[in-house]
Amino acid sequence: MAANHQTSFERSLDLFRRELSDDQIKQMDGANQKSLNETIQATQSILGRRNDLCKLTRIQKFLHAMEHVEKLVSIFLNASDFVAFVWGPIKMALMVATTWTDAIRQLIDAYEEIAEALGNLAFFHTLIQSRDHLKLVLEDYFSDILRFHRCVLDVFSRPEWKRIFKWAWGSFRREVKPILESLKRKQALLSDDKLQSHAILKEVQDSDQYAKDQFSELQTSLEDIRSTLASEQLQSKILQAQEMKTYLESRLDVSKSRTDLQLESQDHTLENSGNWIFSDPTFKGWEGGKSAENKVLFLNGSPGSADRRTARSMLQHIIMQLANADETVMRLAYERLSTMESTELADLKRLASDCLTSRQVATLVLDGLDEAMDNEYEVSINWCLNELLPVAKACGCSLNVLICGQRDGRIDALLSSYPQIRLDNVHDHRHDIKQFTKRQAAGIRARFSLTQEEEEFDDELGADTFPETLEKAYDRIAHRVLKKHGPSRHNTVKKILGWVICAERPLRWREIQSRFCIDAEKETCNIRNLRRDSCKSICSSLIDVTNCEMFPNTESEQVISIVHETATKYLVRNGTVNLLQEHIDMALFCCRYLSSRPFTTSKSQDITTDIHSGYLGFLDYAAAYFTVHIQKVEASEVSADSAPKLDSVKAAAVDLEMAHCKEAAVEPEDNERVAQDLKLTIEDIVLAMRSLLDLQREKSETAVFESTEGPIRHKCHKIRCSKFATGFSNETALEQHLAVHNRPFRCPYTDCFGHAIGHASQKQLESHDKTFHRTTTEVKATFPSRSKTRAWDLYEACKAGDLDEVKRFHREGSDLNGPKGNHITPLCAAAEAGHGPVCKYLVDNGIDPFYYNFNYKSLRNPITGVINGSHLDILELFLQSGKGPNDFNLANSISRAIHGDSPAALRTIMTTRQPIDHAVVIQQVLDTITSHYEQLRTFRPDYHPQDVTLLHVWFQYVKPELYNEKGVFIAGSNNAEYKIWRDTIFGQFSDFGFAQRYGFYSFVIFLMDIGYDAFPQSEWGDRTPPLHSYIQGLCKGDCSGCMSIVRRLLQYDAGKFANITDSNGNLPAHKALSVGAPQAILRVVLENTRDINHRDNSGQSLLHVASSADSIRVLLENKSVDLSSRNNKGQTAFSAAIDQRFIVDVKILECLFKAYPRLAWAPDKSEEGLTPLHYALKRLERTDLDSYSQQVPARAAKFLLTCSEVEKVLVVYQAKSSDADRRTVRDFAGKEMLQEALSIMDSIGFNTI
Repeated sequence: MAANHQTSFERSLDLFRRELSDDQIKQMDGANQKSLNETIQATQSILGRRNDLCKLTRIQKFLHAMEHVEKLVSIFLNASDFVAFVWGPIKMALMVATTWTDAIRQLIDAYEEIAEALGNLAFFHTLIQSRDHLKLVLEDYFSDILRFHRCVLDVFSRPEWKRIFKWAWGSFRREVKPILESLKRKQALLSDDKLQSHAILKEVQDSDQYAKDQFSELQTSLEDIRSTLASEQLQSKILQAQEMKTYLESRLDVSKSRTDLQLESQDHTLENSGNWIFSDPTFKGWEGGKSAENKVLFLNGSPGSADRRTARSMLQHIIMQLANADETVMRLAYERLSTMESTELADLKRLASDCLTSRQVATLVLDGLDEAMDNEYEVSINWCLNELLPVAKACGCSLNVLICGQRDGRIDALLSSYPQIRLDNVHDHRHDIKQFTKRQAAGIRARFSLTQEEEEFDDELGADTFPETLEKAYDRIAHRVLKKHGPSRHNTVKKILGWVICAERPLRWREIQSRFCIDAEKETCNIRNLRRDSCKSICSSLIDVTNCEMFPNTESEQVISIVHETATKYLVRNGTVNLLQEHIDMALFCCRYLSSRPFTTSKSQDITTDIHSGYLGFLDYAAAYFTVHIQKVEASEVSADSAPKLDSVKAAAVDLEMAHCKEAAVEPEDNERVAQDLKLTIEDIVLAMRSLLDLQREKSETAVFESTEGPIRHKCHKIRCSKFATGFSNETALEQHLAVHNRPFRCPYTDCFGHAIGHASQKQLESHDKTFHRTTTEVKATFPSRSKTRAWDLYEACKAGDLDEVKRFHREGSDLNGPKGNHITPLCAAAEAGHGPVCKYLVDNGIDPFYYNFNYKSLRNPITGVINGSHLDILELFLQSGKGPNDFNLANSISRAIHGDSPAALRTIMTTRQPIDHAVVIQQVLDTITSHYEQLRTFRPDYHPQDVTLLHVWFQYVKPELYNEKGVFIAGSNNAEYKIWRDTIFGQFSDFGFAQRYGFYSFVIFLMDIGYDAFPQSEWGDRTPPLHSYIQGLCKGDCSGCMSIVRRLLQYDAGKFANITDSNGNLPAHKALSVGAPQAILRVVLENTRDINHRDNSGQSLLHVASSADSIRVLLENKSVDLSSRNNKGQTAFSAAIDQRFIVDVKILECLFKAYPRLAWAPDKSEEGLTPLHYALKRLERTDLDSYSQQVPARAAKFLLTCSEVEKVLVVYQAKSSDADRRTVRDFAGKEMLQEALSIMDSIGFNTI
């Protein structure tokens, strides 16, 4: 059995050794733990001199584990056979990575992760010698460690590894993840308490038998681990790779179906055919060539047929093939292409060069350059010889180029100085061709049972009818198609051929049908012009019809192309198709079409009829290629006859610019700006038209849609995207695709949420990297100080960002949520401080950032912490954790971002997570915003924000149709959809009054912006009208915010709100006077009050409710105020000021008296006819008032008995009073020593003593 296990160890080692290059084996030779320690010391010194210390001591735990591995494996293998492969890869990786601090830091992180999973090897050093099952475990460990070393070396052994480190490290993380998981599962399997007890002390009771039982299950468990992880890894790899491959195939225009077809087609090669070339001296010289000349080999033959090939196509296929073969290259290409709006030839050259030179050894085979169009062959060859090979040499990439093609006088001239093999002159090659031909002929004869006589076709194909040349063959076909039918069919055929030949991409049959139906000048679409016959029956052999991959059985989706390039040349040459005229016609049509009414009308206009007519059928092509046709017309040599047509095209182009742009280009330097503006505008038009089309299709799917629009496709709105016209079969695929456009920068760590969601810019990716992976050189070691007043615990470790300590506390049993009852959790502390790795660890271990103990005594929680601290990367982590926030938590987060005045956080929340129910979330956001405001006011009484921007940013995101291009709310009550939505939302909304009363200014303005002030008064119910509510919450002093909102409310419907009464009949002016509103606001309210003498339900006029003399003075600026107005009790404002107020304000009495002295003695219009003096004395008789409160009515009585109308006051009072009442007055006057009043009393016989 030992021999078998030794073979197993050796098998793992041999596999690892075979994957190493000769240079790598040589560098590892003699490596051991001692030499590695010397390398570590040297690395530390280098990093220290650069001031880039990165805690290299973290690697020690991994080295201790490797030491155990060496000791354990040496039981079964000779140390000299394997020791170098245990320590050598570590030494090599550290030596290379030392040149870049970012790399060394990440490498140490990886070693530390592996060390965590190897923590229990020491327990089994004794048992390993006696337990065969544990030897199996060790074999698994050894295999995993060697696989890990292989993954590390794959990163650092690439040429120019720093240039592609990000993508290579991403591949490394994905490859290492299952290795780590495997080690962790084995660790868990072997961490049983009794097993460990048995490992330490075999005499423990029952441990030996228990261990035997457990060991007997190990092999099965290990097999389960291997098979499970293999399946999980394969599935994960396939899903991730498929997403990137699909995108690359789409972006590079490399048809997946064609590639698969080639791979699945029958192999026609003969056994040993072509093997002679491997012994050819020229080939051998090229294969092992070192010089630049020997790096290129030209394999050629005699000329044959031609096809369309371009340098662009060649580069696209090179990139795609390399991506399919190398995951790192795939990631590189994926990120580069996804961040490019368009790919020019220079971009493809750079990308292909980077992909090729990322490999140590590469062979580039170029076949078919002789079939390339125009000078494309020269572009391709010059790129290889003059750009690619020098770059490869400089990068240390061993690149050989094999060029295969025919000697046509072009390619052979460029490659004349390089080695070549002429296949047509090689006897062995001609022999291979003869053998192949014989075998194919034999196969045909056997399949169809042909006799020799039946194979004589000459008799059947007479010399007088069979065409001698390709030209004559086309003559016969053209005559049959064009001449044998009437003029109508002839015209139809010519139109189809012209459109197909001049089109910049293959047209679908429905697009051709649309061209027949649409009249861009009349802005109509006549569906009766659809051709009833199929395209193949109309154009016969001149065209080729290809079924659509997505909808293979749908005629409208069939792709139409000319049967061969030679047919195109024939039709142009003989005048059937005038290519310049076709480009002119297409340019004119596209410009007029895109500037026609349906595409220039405002959002409020209804184009439903146009949509149902099929008018949008040619939009995809026109939007994408109108500029190309204009450019081709302008670049052509125009004859005198065609000059007017060129002028027409230019005029149509200017009309198109004027229809969609603010201004057309005047100066040459304006052209690029206007072109970009036009492109973006047309993209927006396409998006809007598609949305309207989808809405109409949901309502009623018609035959017109099927003929001109085809089946439903979920299309990308980016004009230059390959999925702009083809789209996807489902909305989920489209959303994933759009994420690549919008957030193309992916985190290279495939197990990180940043890889799944991506980032919108390189800067955001770098920020994410810095927050969670510490890969930037700017991150320096920090030494947080521990709190002197609090013990070092999990909370303090999270606050300090010490991940190692957080993990230790967790292992020791600390609750990651922190102590019960503590409202500030460890996650909150880490979030506020911006410690991404700690936050990620807590979230990965089940802590929900959206679940926390709500406490009115504190505003602190994880979400508020990251928003206020602008830790957007951590906010993204929270939004992506678990299943993400539910709708309530999403609304809560949106509210916190708005209150935190963080547009970046708000944008992150809105673009990262989509609600389940938009309508519900809108309502929840409105409610939550007010509750959060109430909480904030508890801590910040002066908090009343005025900036409404973020509220509109949020609302425009969820209701874009209600805003114009400038972000201005445009929906009105005449919009039926808006009215339904408004009534639904505001009909349930009850916080408008709260927001007004408590100074939530920005929210008030927002609600008015979106139409709350237009909400029908009849539907307010018992709610306080807007202006009333707002006046209740006014600031005490002058406030520009308060004034701006009052003016805003007063502007509505010519001051309507100033004249609406509440349920008590009060006008806003009543409220303003009663609460003592600032004078500026009071004035503007009074100016808009139509009835200055309005009385409420209890008869109180504005004068009655005024709470201060200053307010009365402002009110009395209006000379129309009725000073003698009385309430329902018949009281004047003067009497009411004494009777109805808890504390009488003498200043009010003075102000009223000054305005109208008669008020001091005017009796009530009631049976009692009480005067102000009655009310003043009545208050003096109250015994429930304290001494201070009793002084106030005394001052009122004293004022009345000392004023200039005192005699009138006493006379009128005397008439309505008893002797006892008059005695009370005299006693009061005597006490206060009011001699004048006493004298008047004596003179009028007020009360005889």
